[in-house]
Amino acid sequence: MAFCDLNPVKVNSESTGITYIIGEVFAVYSNAPYPLIYSWDQVTSVTEERRSITVSTKNYDYVILKKDFAATEEYFRAIALIECAQRSGGFVYEHQSRILPLKSEFIETDPGKDAYTGRCVIDENDAAATFVMLMNFRLMKVMWLIAVMIMLVIFLGLHLIFGVTRSNILYFIPISIISGAIVSLLVYIICYAAARRKYTSVAGCDPASEEEISFVISPAGFAACESCVYDGQELIPWGSLDYFIESDKMFVFYKDGTTAVFVPKKAFDKKCVGGIADIISLRLEQR
Repeated sequence: MAFCDLNPVKVNSESTGITYIIGEVFAVYSNAPYPLIYSWDQVTSVTEERRSITVSTKNYDYVILKKDFAATEEYFRAIALIECAQRSGGFVYEHQSRILPLKSEFIETDPGKDAYTGRCVIDENDAAATFVMLMNFRLMKVMWLIAVMIMLVIFLGLHLIFGVTRSNILYFIPISIISGAIVSLLVYIICYAAARRKYTSVAGCDPASEEEISFVISPAGFAACESCVYDGQELIPWGSLDYFIESDKMFVFYKDGTTAVFVPKKAFDKKCVGGIADIISLRLEQR
């Protein structure tokens, strides 16, 4: 089982005096003579929110505040344990937007001697620039069509209002062209802002956006995980992805038509980027 070597996490709630243990089981130590111990198949749902984690059982909801974790590392370890337990326990798991794959997608396997490993914090500007690049791929296909349609609409409007004559057609054509260009530019600026906001909104919900991330690219699969919980023996099979896109700064993996993970090239030695690209392109379609 992936991440099976992670130590349990102990959380002391200052407000309630309750102590929680998150590990192979979920245990609650309160003022009762004996602790309440739940196997994960007795948990009905887990909800991760910006400030808390709620573990729900048949009879009670336990709210664990994020501020009660002794360290950020312990919070990430708890999330990893919960996500792995969800795979076997089958409870409902609701979480915030993520920039990394869920731990339940990993399998325990040796990356092998041909694997490339690297570490870095995902740079917000690089990721936002990649979002904009992806937007350009889609938008440029229709941008020219938008410009032409606006030009025709403006020209037709001028014709209906003033009528086209030899004396004014030389004015109408430039006005139509400039109007089409201006409107297209405004559309591009709006889409640029939306693309940048899309990443920052996701990153703002995921505390991992500020942490060092370990990356592994191997013929057997890939990994993108917080360095504080990753031990190098877990991968996600390539078959779980659909395709990838490469920019000058990142490899972007896609699953079910949405972004699955960003892999910054700067996480690896520059001389390794070519070999990494070869492994990825042999296993995924590039678009």
